[in-house]
Amino acid sequence: MAASERLAWAADVVAPAPTDRILEVGCGHGVLLSLLAGRLTTGSAVGVDRSATMVAAAGRRNGAAVAAGTVVLVAAGLTDADLEGRAFDVVVSVNVRAFWTPPAPEWDVVERVLAPGGRVIVAFSVMEAGADGPIVDAVTRLAGVHGLACAAVHRGRTRPMESVAVELHRR
Repeated sequence: MAASERLAWAADVVAPAPTDRILEVGCGHGVLLSLLAGRLTTGSAVGVDRSATMVAAAGRRNGAAVAAGTVVLVAAGLTDADLEGRAFDVVVSVNVRAFWTPPAPEWDVVERVLAPGGRVIVAFSVMEAGADGPIVDAVTRLAGVHGLACAAVHRGRTRPMESVAVELHRR
C-alpha cells in the first residue's frame, strides 16, 4: 500500500528530527508510522492502535524497523496502552476523533507522556465545507485544559479532500 497524499502531507507537517521519539495514536496499517520512522536515525516511533488486526498489518509493513527496534507497536486504546516510563517529542494522530470529542481522556495520556518542549499534531480530513473550524476549536479547547496551546494550523490541499493539522505546544 503506497502512502496516500494525505499521509505524505502529514509526515511533512510532523517533519520529525532524526532523533525524535514519536508516538502515533491510531496507527492503523502503519503507513504514516513508516514514513516517520524512515526519517529517523537514532530516534524511535511507537504506534498505538486499538485494533489488533491493524497492529498486525502495521507490523508487516514495518517489519524491518520493528526488528531493528526503531518501531514498537502496541495493540490497545491509548488510555489502556502501557507507555509508562516513555516520553515522546512528538505525538501525532490522523482522523482520531477522540482528540476532539469530549470527554477526551486521551489528552490525559498525552499530557503525561509528552516530553518537555514536545509537540502534538492532530490532523484530520475535512469531510464537508466549514467542518474544520469546529474541530480546530474543540482540539484547541480540550488540549488547552492540559497545558497545550495552538501554535499553528496547517492546511493541505490533499485529495480527495482537504487536510488540516492543529499543531500544539506546551504553554
